[in-house]
Amino acid sequence: MSRQLLTWFARGGGVMVALGVLAFVLAFLLVERFWATAGRIRALRSSGEWRGRHAFEALELVGWRRMGLIRACVAIAPLLGLLGTVTGMMSTFQSILHGGYITEMSQGIGQALLTTQYGLAIAVPGLLAERLLLRRMEALARLARENGHDGQEGD
Repeated sequence: MSRQLLTWFARGGGVMVALGVLAFVLAFLLVERFWATAGRIRALRSSGEWRGRHAFEALELVGWRRMGLIRACVAIAPLLGLLGTVTGMMSTFQSILHGGYITEMSQGIGQALLTTQYGLAIAVPGLLAERLLLRRMEALARLARENGHDGQEGD
């Protein structure tokens, strides 16, 4: 199985390495953010410190941290897939220019399709997870407002 996965990964060319790193970073950031927000919300609810400054600090500390990086990863994934598409099509046109062997052309087309697929496979779930995280942060902000925090310093 691992040999097949490596072969499949290698067929995507150099762009697949960047897509693989991007997928790992995005997955790490999303898991870390979901874990951090869930833990902080549980801790604040159990301690009853939803009032005033404590709720605001929780929102600032846990909430918006790294959201820009998550959004950037989601936006970059399909662009890297497109780069792989262009690279694969250039390879295909080069093979046509040098005699047009079907195996060489199919490798270039395969690379183009594979990188496009992988870029979208990273971006779509990443976008959904980013939206879920954003909704969680909006709920935390709403909870802070409902429990007496008006955005000003102090309680």
